[in-house]
Amino acid sequence: MTSTVDPWFVSAAVIAIAIAIVAALRVWKEFAGNAVIVTEGQRGVVYKFGVYTREVGPGRHWAFPGTQIKIVNTNDLVLSVSGQEVMSQDRLAVKLTAVATYGVRDVRKALETSAEGHYSQVYRALQLALRDLAAELPLEELVDQRTKLDDRLTQKAHQGFEAQGCELLVANLRDVILPAEIRRLATEAVRAKMEATASLERARGEQASLRALNNAARLLKGNPELMNLRVLQALSAGPGKAAPTIILSGGSGIVPVSTGPEEAPPEPTQE
Repeated sequence: MTSTVDPWFVSAAVIAIAIAIVAALRVWKEFAGNAVIVTEGQRGVVYKFGVYTREVGPGRHWAFPGTQIKIVNTNDLVLSVSGQEVMSQDRLAVKLTAVATYGVRDVRKALETSAEGHYSQVYRALQLALRDLAAELPLEELVDQRTKLDDRLTQKAHQGFEAQGCELLVANLRDVILPAEIRRLATEAVRAKMEATASLERARGEQASLRALNNAARLLKGNPELMNLRVLQALSAGPGKAAPTIILSGGSGIVPVSTGPEEAPPEPTQE
């Protein structure tokens, strides 16, 4: 007995297999397209139908239908605030700049605490810390101690970072920018102080010079020989200069030197 296969059955089977292959390829393509790669220094937060399920580390993870994986960078980040205008304790406007180094430690908290994300919130926390720091100090102290206020700034901003699941490592106060009028007044004050110091030094120099001249005058008053040596020293040639010509008349020297009682001149002799 010879069995025959219905051609229609074979055709139907081939069509069914082709449809199954196409469907399988579509499903594979859909799953492959939703593969999420989490690299080193990142954490993935998995939500299934909007509900938190778990955290995943570095690697490739499949996001099946209804599943969402959000990636958060956990490396140390740098946050800068520039030109923040604040008011000092003595009610003078000043602009401050600061830079902070922080890292995300609670990734779920960093994602879910604020609708704007953790970055905008920690930025605002650093701004408020700058404002509070300036309000506690007068302008002069704020300028003079600007390199010693990092610990206080870090302490003030720490709580705001922690509320967003972040750890504030350090916050540094970089620059204190004064208004043009304040800078002009400060420059004039420094200039006046420097001019007063220069005048005082000139007066001290003049006093020392006068004392030296007075001592020299007393020393030369009874020592004409010393005066002659001083004149010769003053007339001596300097380096690279020709020696001056000095003509002395008589034997008394440049400055007359007393030799005792005055003697009568000798009488002329006749030949």
